[in-house]
Amino acid sequence: MNKYQEAIENHPFSLTENEVSEKVNKLIAEKFAENNREEVYKMLYSCIDLTTLNTTDTKEEVWRFTEKVNDFDGSNPEIENVAAICVYPNLVATVKEALTADVRISAVSGGFPASQTFTEVKIAETALAVADGADEIDIVLNLGLFLNEEYEEMCEEIGEIKDACHGATLKVILETGALKTVLTTKKQKTKRA
Repeated sequence: MNKYQEAIENHPFSLTENEVSEKVNKLIAEKFAENNREEVYKMLYSCIDLTTLNTTDTKEEVWRFTEKVNDFDGSNPEIENVAAICVYPNLVATVKEALTADVRISAVSGGFPASQTFTEVKIAETALAVADGADEIDIVLNLGLFLNEEYEEMCEEIGEIKDACHGATLKVILETGALKTVLTTKKQKTKRA
């Protein structure tokens, strides 16, 4: 048993799907009114990564996309600009050149969105995006490794990608929508069967 499996064994998830749903619904019911306010929405706007991840993106389109962020900057003193502009790694240099607003540049990387490519490709893609000006890198957790309980390999891969960030922020997207239940490991699925 490696340290990742040991951590999971030492911290078992014991809620049923119904209990998770109940807790989520209770949280929404209790907190909705206090958070359904203009100030909260303004704050949330400043947390957005404005994203264009179209297969048809061109340098010209990304330049115009970036100019919209530039034009918004300072136009409304009550609302801060978005947190970042997020693009494919090959378009980071275009954003870097066009950007005048004080927002971060984010790039998807690591074989986004499926995470199904060689680790070496993920590392190279990340390093190139950072070299072109990315302040943060977004990758998707390798669900194949996770669901197959290959936690050590999964974490080593994330660590290697993090090293390639050279100080840029790394965000790992969990892709929880791909999970069929709140009980995700094979052992837990076997117990339920």
